[in-house]
Amino acid sequence: MQEKILAKLQELRAEEDLAAMEFAAGRSEEMMKAYCNMDTLPEELLGAGVALAGMLLDSGAAATSSQKAKSIKEGDVSITFQEDGYGAEEEKLLDCFKVELDRWRRMDW
Repeated sequence: MQEKILAKLQELRAEEDLAAMEFAAGRSEEMMKAYCNMDTLPEELLGAGVALAGMLLDSGAAATSSQKAKSIKEGDVSITFQEDGYGAEEEKLLDCFKVELDRWRRMDW
């Protein structure tokens, strides 16, 4: 599925950086698999995967893979993270596709 998402992204966004598109395509697939509790995704979710990858590119969420630091203090090392925490941006993006993804979602036992 990742290859198909990437191919469609390349058709739609020829000017984008290939490495960023590859990452967004992979991240899009991972997010949908995790949400649906599936190992492989059906072809019917290709459009959602491409749209999600595009939104990841547009929002810059594809470039952030960890929490954002709010403040850093060097003496006695102190790091404070933003309130929304890890994955908050990605979760908001995934909410846009819940109608499509919920049809394929499986119960996690």
